Amino acid sequence: MAVTTENAAAAVQNWLTGNVTGGREVAEDYPLIENGVLTSLQTVELVTFLEDRFDIMVDDDEFDEENFGSVAAIAGLVASKTS
Repeated sequence: MAVTTENAAAAVQNWLTGNVTGGREVAEDYPLIENGVLTSLQTVELVTFLEDRFDIMVDDDEFDEENFGSVAAIAGLVASKTS
């Protein structure tokens, strides 16, 4: 199955609700880093999940708020790496 921003966003949402937010969903455009939802350690754990789940590699220079600032941004990054 091709990776789309929609199914990447769903996978990120599922990971966040299971590992970070205690079951609470966040809006796709909610600022995750700015609002303290994702810590640096959780971001590394999320990257590990994304790399395993989507068979991608996230480069060190991609670890920034532009790529990890929201569910939508993360999904866009994943989709761009799988196209």
